[in-house]
Amino acid sequence: MNELDRVSIHEAMEQQSISLSKAGIVTFLQARCSVIAAANPNVELTDPIISRFDILCVVKDVVDPVKDEMLAKFVVDSHFKPQPKGVDIHEKSISNSQNEIETSSMPTDPEILPQDLLKKYLTFAKLNVFPSLHDADLNKLTQVYAELRRESLHGQGVPIAVRHIKSMIRMSKAHARMHLRQHFTPVDVDMAIRVLLDSFISTQKFGVQKALQKRACEGCTAL
Repeated sequence: MNELDRVSIHEAMEQQSISLSKAGIVTFLQARCSVIAAANPNVELTDPIISRFDILCVVKDVVDPVKDEMLAKFVVDSHFKPQPKGVDIHEKSISNSQNEIETSSMPTDPEILPQDLLKKYLTFAKLNVFPSLHDADLNKLTQVYAELRRESLHGQGVPIAVRHIKSMIRMSKAHARMHLRQHFTPVDVDMAIRVLLDSFISTQKFGVQKALQKRACEGCTAL
Protein backbone atom coordinates (compact mmCIF):
# COMPACT_ATOMS: atom_id res chain seq x y z
CA MET A 1 0.00 0.00 0.00
CA ASN A 2 1.61 3.26 -1.13
CA GLU A 3 1.25 6.73 0.31
CA LEU A 4 -1.46 7.70 -2.20
CA ASP A 5 -3.62 4.76 -1.11
CA ARG A 6 -3.20 5.79 2.53
CA VAL A 7 -4.29 9.35 1.76
CA SER A 8 -7.34 8.03 -0.13
CA ILE A 9 -8.39 5.83 2.81
CA HIS A 10 -7.88 8.74 5.20
CA GLU A 11 -10.06 11.05 3.09
CA ALA A 12 -12.80 8.45 2.62
CA MET A 13 -13.15 7.78 6.35
CA GLU A 14 -12.41 11.21 7.81
CA GLN A 15 -14.11 13.56 5.31
CA GLN A 16 -16.51 11.03 3.73
CA SER A 17 -15.29 12.17 0.33
CA ILE A 18 -12.41 11.28 -1.94
CA SER A 19 -10.56 13.31 -4.57
CA LEU A 20 -9.80 11.86 -8.00
CA SER A 21 -7.40 13.14 -10.62
CA LYS A 22 -7.49 11.05 -13.78
CA ALA A 23 -6.86 12.01 -17.40
CA GLY A 24 -6.82 15.69 -16.56
CA ILE A 25 -10.15 15.53 -14.70
CA VAL A 26 -10.12 16.57 -11.05
CA THR A 27 -13.26 15.93 -9.00
CA PHE A 28 -14.53 15.02 -5.55
CA LEU A 29 -16.86 12.07 -4.95
CA GLN A 30 -18.98 11.19 -1.94
CA ALA A 31 -17.64 8.23 0.02
CA ARG A 32 -20.40 7.65 2.55
CA CYS A 33 -20.05 3.92 2.66
CA SER A 34 -18.36 1.17 4.61
CA VAL A 35 -14.63 0.92 4.06
CA ILE A 36 -13.02 -2.52 4.20
CA ALA A 37 -9.26 -2.88 3.92
CA ALA A 38 -7.25 -6.08 3.75
CA ALA A 39 -3.51 -6.00 4.35
CA ASN A 40 -0.52 -8.10 5.26
CA PRO A 41 0.55 -8.11 8.94
CA ASN A 42 3.55 -5.91 8.12
CA VAL A 43 1.52 -3.13 6.51
CA GLU A 44 2.76 0.26 7.69
CA LEU A 45 -0.46 2.10 8.38
CA THR A 46 -0.24 4.87 10.94
CA ASP A 47 -2.28 4.78 14.16
CA PRO A 48 -4.56 7.69 13.09
CA ILE A 49 -5.63 5.75 9.98
CA ILE A 50 -6.02 2.39 11.74
CA SER A 51 -8.11 4.01 14.49
CA ARG A 52 -10.69 5.01 11.90
CA PHE A 53 -11.68 1.39 11.28
CA ASP A 54 -14.51 0.15 13.50
CA ILE A 55 -13.27 -3.44 13.53
CA LEU A 56 -9.87 -5.04 13.04
CA CYS A 57 -9.99 -8.74 12.15
CA VAL A 58 -6.69 -10.55 12.60
CA VAL A 59 -6.60 -13.73 10.53
CA LYS A 60 -4.69 -16.53 12.21
CA ASP A 61 -3.68 -19.96 10.97
CA VAL A 62 -5.15 -22.05 13.77
CA VAL A 63 -4.90 -25.84 13.56
CA ASP A 64 -8.37 -27.41 13.68
CA PRO A 65 -8.63 -31.06 12.53
CA VAL A 66 -12.33 -30.79 11.65
CA LYS A 67 -12.07 -27.53 9.70
CA ASP A 68 -8.81 -28.62 8.09
CA GLU A 69 -10.45 -31.80 6.82
CA MET A 70 -13.44 -29.85 5.46
CA LEU A 71 -11.11 -27.43 3.67
CA ALA A 72 -9.03 -30.23 2.19
CA LYS A 73 -12.19 -32.00 0.97
CA PHE A 74 -13.42 -28.79 -0.66
CA VAL A 75 -10.10 -28.26 -2.47
CA VAL A 76 -9.98 -31.85 -3.68
CA ASP A 77 -13.60 -31.84 -4.83
CA SER A 78 -13.11 -28.58 -6.71
CA HIS A 79 -10.72 -30.33 -9.09
CA PHE A 80 -13.40 -32.78 -10.20
CA LYS A 81 -16.24 -30.32 -10.83
CA PRO A 82 -14.92 -28.39 -13.90
CA GLN A 83 -15.68 -30.00 -17.25
CA PRO A 84 -12.61 -31.26 -19.15
CA LYS A 85 -11.70 -29.57 -22.40
CA GLY A 86 -13.33 -30.99 -25.50
CA VAL A 87 -16.59 -32.00 -23.81
CA ASP A 88 -19.51 -31.88 -26.22
CA ILE A 89 -21.87 -28.93 -25.67
CA HIS A 90 -24.89 -31.25 -25.65
CA GLU A 91 -23.31 -33.43 -22.97
CA LYS A 92 -22.42 -30.34 -20.96
CA SER A 93 -25.98 -29.01 -21.10
CA ILE A 94 -27.34 -32.37 -19.97
CA SER A 95 -24.88 -32.41 -17.08
CA ASN A 96 -25.90 -28.89 -16.08
CA SER A 97 -29.58 -29.81 -16.21
CA GLN A 98 -28.98 -32.81 -13.98
CA ASN A 99 -27.08 -30.64 -11.52
CA GLU A 100 -29.95 -28.12 -11.45
CA ILE A 101 -32.47 -30.90 -10.79
CA GLU A 102 -30.33 -32.32 -8.00
CA THR A 103 -29.90 -28.87 -6.47
CA SER A 104 -33.63 -28.09 -6.64
CA SER A 105 -34.47 -31.42 -5.01
CA MET A 106 -32.16 -30.77 -2.07
CA PRO A 107 -33.92 -29.63 1.12
CA THR A 108 -33.52 -25.90 1.78
CA ASP A 109 -32.60 -24.40 5.12
CA PRO A 110 -35.62 -22.43 6.42
CA GLU A 111 -33.28 -20.03 8.25
CA ILE A 112 -31.64 -18.91 5.00
CA LEU A 113 -33.54 -16.08 3.33
CA PRO A 114 -33.82 -15.95 -0.46
CA GLN A 115 -31.76 -13.16 -1.98
CA ASP A 116 -34.76 -11.15 -3.21
CA LEU A 117 -36.43 -11.28 0.20
CA LEU A 118 -33.16 -10.30 1.89
CA LYS A 119 -32.88 -7.23 -0.36
CA LYS A 120 -36.42 -6.18 0.53
CA TYR A 121 -35.73 -6.76 4.23
CA LEU A 122 -32.61 -4.59 4.18
CA THR A 123 -34.35 -1.86 2.19
CA PHE A 124 -37.26 -1.80 4.65
CA ALA A 125 -34.92 -1.60 7.65
CA LYS A 126 -32.90 1.17 6.05
CA LEU A 127 -35.95 3.32 5.26
CA ASN A 128 -38.13 2.68 8.30
CA VAL A 129 -36.03 1.70 11.31
CA PHE A 130 -34.07 4.37 13.20
CA PRO A 131 -33.09 3.06 16.66
CA SER A 132 -32.56 5.52 19.49
CA LEU A 133 -30.05 5.27 22.33
CA HIS A 134 -30.95 5.34 26.03
CA ASP A 135 -28.87 7.14 28.66
CA ALA A 136 -28.14 3.85 30.44
CA ASP A 137 -26.70 2.37 27.25
CA LEU A 138 -24.57 5.44 26.65
CA ASN A 139 -23.19 5.26 30.19
CA LYS A 140 -22.26 1.62 29.70
CA LEU A 141 -20.45 2.40 26.46
CA THR A 142 -18.63 5.27 28.14
CA GLN A 143 -17.41 3.01 30.96
CA VAL A 144 -16.18 0.39 28.50
CA TYR A 145 -14.35 3.05 26.51
CA ALA A 146 -12.64 4.40 29.64
CA GLU A 147 -11.51 0.88 30.61
CA LEU A 148 -10.20 0.07 27.12
CA ARG A 149 -8.50 3.44 26.93
CA ARG A 150 -6.65 2.71 30.15
CA GLU A 151 -5.62 -0.76 28.97
CA SER A 152 -4.47 0.50 25.57
CA LEU A 153 -1.92 2.76 27.24
CA HIS A 154 -0.20 -0.30 28.76
CA GLY A 155 -0.60 -2.65 25.80
CA GLN A 156 1.26 -2.73 22.50
CA GLY A 157 -1.60 -2.89 20.05
CA VAL A 158 -3.87 -0.38 18.37
CA PRO A 159 -4.59 2.63 20.63
CA ILE A 160 -8.20 3.29 21.63
CA ALA A 161 -9.55 6.71 20.63
CA VAL A 162 -12.82 8.60 21.04
CA ARG A 163 -13.85 7.34 17.61
CA HIS A 164 -14.29 3.87 19.12
CA ILE A 165 -17.27 5.14 21.12
CA LYS A 166 -18.91 6.05 17.81
CA SER A 167 -17.88 2.64 16.50
CA MET A 168 -19.76 0.90 19.31
CA ILE A 169 -22.79 3.13 18.75
CA ARG A 170 -22.77 2.35 15.02
CA MET A 171 -22.51 -1.39 15.65
CA SER A 172 -25.28 -1.27 18.27
CA LYS A 173 -27.48 0.66 15.88
CA ALA A 174 -26.81 -1.77 13.04
CA HIS A 175 -27.64 -4.76 15.26
CA ALA A 176 -30.88 -3.15 16.46
CA ARG A 177 -31.85 -2.14 12.93
CA MET A 178 -31.17 -5.65 11.69
CA HIS A 179 -33.77 -6.88 14.20
CA LEU A 180 -36.19 -4.04 13.29
CA ARG A 181 -36.02 -2.47 16.75
CA GLN A 182 -36.70 1.24 17.25
CA HIS A 183 -34.74 1.33 20.52
CA PHE A 184 -31.40 -0.08 21.56
CA THR A 185 -31.53 -3.05 23.91
CA PRO A 186 -28.82 -4.45 26.22
CA VAL A 187 -28.35 -7.22 23.66
CA ASP A 188 -27.42 -4.70 20.96
CA VAL A 189 -25.00 -2.83 23.22
CA ASP A 190 -23.39 -6.02 24.57
CA MET A 191 -22.86 -7.27 21.02
CA ALA A 192 -21.04 -4.07 20.04
CA ILE A 193 -18.89 -4.20 23.18
CA ARG A 194 -18.05 -7.86 22.60
CA VAL A 195 -17.01 -7.23 18.98
CA LEU A 196 -14.84 -4.25 19.92
CA LEU A 197 -13.25 -6.23 22.76
CA ASP A 198 -12.42 -9.13 20.43
CA SER A 199 -10.97 -6.68 17.91
CA PHE A 200 -8.90 -4.91 20.57
CA ILE A 201 -7.61 -8.11 22.18
CA SER A 202 -6.63 -9.66 18.84
CA THR A 203 -4.27 -6.75 18.10
CA GLN A 204 -2.31 -7.06 21.35
CA LYS A 205 0.84 -9.00 22.06
CA PHE A 206 0.30 -12.61 23.12
CA GLY A 207 0.98 -12.04 26.81
CA VAL A 208 -1.34 -9.05 26.95
CA GLN A 209 -4.00 -11.02 25.06
CA LYS A 210 -4.18 -13.69 27.76
CA ALA A 211 -4.60 -11.15 30.54
CA LEU A 212 -7.24 -9.20 28.63
CA GLN A 213 -9.14 -12.35 27.66
CA LYS A 214 -9.28 -13.41 31.30
CA ARG A 215 -10.56 -10.00 32.40
CA ALA A 216 -13.08 -9.91 29.54
CA CYS A 217 -14.46 -13.32 30.57
CA GLU A 218 -14.74 -12.15 34.17
CA GLY A 219 -16.58 -9.04 33.00
CA CYS A 220 -19.02 -11.06 30.87
CA THR A 221 -19.73 -13.31 33.85
CA ALA A 222 -20.45 -10.28 35.99
CA LEU A 223 -22.89 -8.96 33.39
